[in-house]
Amino acid sequence: MISECGFEAMLKAISDSHSAKVSKLEAEIGVLKRDLGKTASSLLKEKKARKAKSSEVRRLQRQIESGKESTSRGIEEAKEALHVEFQACLTKISDFLGSLECICGRDLALATVEGGMAVGRALQRETPLSLEAEEDRVSNCKGNSATVDGDFDLVLADLKSVCLLPTCSEDP
Repeated sequence: MISECGFEAMLKAISDSHSAKVSKLEAEIGVLKRDLGKTASSLLKEKKARKAKSSEVRRLQRQIESGKESTSRGIEEAKEALHVEFQACLTKISDFLGSLECICGRDLALATVEGGMAVGRALQRETPLSLEAEEDRVSNCKGNSATVDGDFDLVLADLKSVCLLPTCSEDP
């Protein structure tokens, strides 16, 4: 019986030791499960945060690309507007120069006609002018010419106010 008692005691001691180990292991398993739960929760939070950041990065990239497109589109529109404005200015300058050429041609034609008429009148006179009379006539012409000479811009402004500058496509 003693041996049975010893055996039972030994068995009880082993069972108690085993129960203590199981309890200790169960406690450690509980701690590990709790840690695993926290880790999984942290991992899920990190995953969500990473996904949100990734979405934000994509949104910002689209916004930047859209901004680049609108900026380049704005630059192209501004270039086009400046090009159109420049072409309009060139057209105005060309028209104005054409008008001036036409006026110059008409003035030359008029001067030629007036000169021819003066020569014709002089030839129609029965008595030619004396040298002194011719000198007086030339000095009078110089005096008239001196009053006309002056600032080209003033003369041009006066011409613009007096007449409409036509575009001239035909020869004077």
